[in-house]
Amino acid sequence: MNIKSKSIEAEMSGNYTIDGAGVRLLRVFGGPSTFEYTDPFLLLDYFGSSEPSEYEKGFPWHPHRGIETITYQVKGKTDHEDSNGNKGTIYPGDVQDMSAGSGIFHQEMPASLNMKGSNDKNFDRTVLGLQLWVNTPAERKMKTPEYAYYKSSDIPQYKTDNGSIVKVFAGEFGDATGPYRSPYDLSLHYYHIKIKEGDSIELSNLERKRAIMFNFSGNVRINGETEMTERKAFIFSRNGDYIEIKGRERESDIMFIAGNPTDEHIEWYGPVVMNTREQLNEALKDLRNGTFVREKEPVFN
Repeated sequence: MNIKSKSIEAEMSGNYTIDGAGVRLLRVFGGPSTFEYTDPFLLLDYFGSSEPSEYEKGFPWHPHRGIETITYQVKGKTDHEDSNGNKGTIYPGDVQDMSAGSGIFHQEMPASLNMKGSNDKNFDRTVLGLQLWVNTPAERKMKTPEYAYYKSSDIPQYKTDNGSIVKVFAGEFGDATGPYRSPYDLSLHYYHIKIKEGDSIELSNLERKRAIMFNFSGNVRINGETEMTERKAFIFSRNGDYIEIKGRERESDIMFIAGNPTDEHIEWYGPVVMNTREQLNEALKDLRNGTFVREKEPVFN
C-alpha cells in the first residue's frame, strides 16, 4: 500500500470582524462559500483580545439549530448558560461542547481572570479562545440538544521525547485518547499541539478525512517544505494519510481538526444550518413565533 502525505489544498488568513455585542475576532473560515472545502466543519473563530472593550460585551442570548459548537478556552474565561438550564464557566484548557439539535438559545460572556474590581494595570487581561462549528448530519439535526463540559484535567496529553505536547480532546494520538463522544460518527480529531523548535510530529490515519490546521502562535513547517506562519490556516486534501509538522520557533501552538465529511447539501442563515430551504424557513418561522425551542420550556436566567 502506497502511503502518502496529505497535500495542502488551500491557505486561509481569515478576516477580522466584530460579532456578538462587540467581540473582535478572527474568522479563520466560515460561510456557505467555504463549506465545500471544510466539510464537516462550518466555521472557526479565534476570539478575544488584551483590551477588555473588545470582548467584555460578549455574545448575549442567541439561537442555534442544526449545528454543534465546540469552544476551547486558551486564556481568560467564558461564562456560559443556555435555555436548557445548563450553566458554567470554562477556564484555560477547558472545552465546552454544545449540540444545538432541534433548537437552543445560549449566551457566552468572555472575561479576564482578573479579580473583579482590581485596578492593577500590570494584570494580564487577555482573553483568547477558539470556537468551532461542526455540521450536524441530516438525521440528527432535529434531535434533543446536548451539552457537555470537559475540564482541562480531563483531557489527556501525549508528550514527545523532545518536550512537545499534543492535547487530545477528540480522537487518538500516541497513548492518549480524547474524552469527546458524539452521537453521530464523523470520527473527529481535535488536538492542541504545542511543538518545540526542531521537534517533528506526524499526524496519521487521516485517509479520506478533511483535515484543517490553524497556527495561532509561532512558526512551523508542514510536510518538510511549506512554511506556516502565525494566524494562518491550511486546508488539506482528502487524499493522503498523514501530515508532518516541524517546529521552527521556540514553541508554536497549533489547532488541528479532522473528520469525515457529511457530503450533504446545506442551507445556512446566521446561527441556523439545515439541509433544505424549507427546513431553514421553518426555523426562521419558529423564531418569529416563539416556538424555536422544541424540547422543553426555555430557561432564561
